[in-house]
Amino acid sequence: MMIFFDIDETLIDQRGAEAAAAREFLAHYSAELGHRFTLTEFCASWRTLREKHAPAFLSGAISVHEQRRRRVRELFAQTGRTLSDVETDGCIECYETHYRRSWRLYDDVRPALTALKNFRCGIISNGSSTQQKRKLDQTGIAAFFELVLVSQEIGAAKPDREIFLAACRCAGMAPSQCIYVGDRLDHDMLPSRDIGMRAYWLCRGKDPVPASIDAIGSLTELPWRLPDRSAA
Repeated sequence: MMIFFDIDETLIDQRGAEAAAAREFLAHYSAELGHRFTLTEFCASWRTLREKHAPAFLSGAISVHEQRRRRVRELFAQTGRTLSDVETDGCIECYETHYRRSWRLYDDVRPALTALKNFRCGIISNGSSTQQKRKLDQTGIAAFFELVLVSQEIGAAKPDREIFLAACRCAGMAPSQCIYVGDRLDHDMLPSRDIGMRAYWLCRGKDPVPASIDAIGSLTELPWRLPDRSAA
């Protein structure tokens, strides 16, 4: 058996890090933005821009740095500002510095991974390979994972079935022998289940779960929900 995990909002509190970085960003740039964003408004806008420009990066059409430039430029363009490359890169560095400093594990992560120490574990994640692996190293959990597959290296991104199939091939196992745990139904649970993996939706504090969905409210539930609790 191989147990794969998503990273953001599954292991790492991405929204918490995002909010911490946004708070510092607004302290530096709120006047230049020309709009008095609340922290909630800024984070919502920032996530919308991430979702808009991520596909071009995930498809390989642009670099991760160009993706970040597009997000920043569009953010300022909404208020009538046009930024130079130097100004744009300064904004990126401000945000990214505070974002990286704010990566934290959810409280249930280390206890769950410790309980699963006799199982083979891995990662399937979208994003920049350098950044996603850095998250695992910086938060001290990299050693728990035998395999780390990030979309930038695989050439396919969730919810594309190929990234899940590639992970199973790397593990040397059929999809039916693999488990996937993630926080999104559309990118994590449903596509991994569709190729035959046993999939769990991590739904911390989310809406009621449809009866057809295998869900867990905390990662500490996972060891007790495995179809075979003996190490594979």
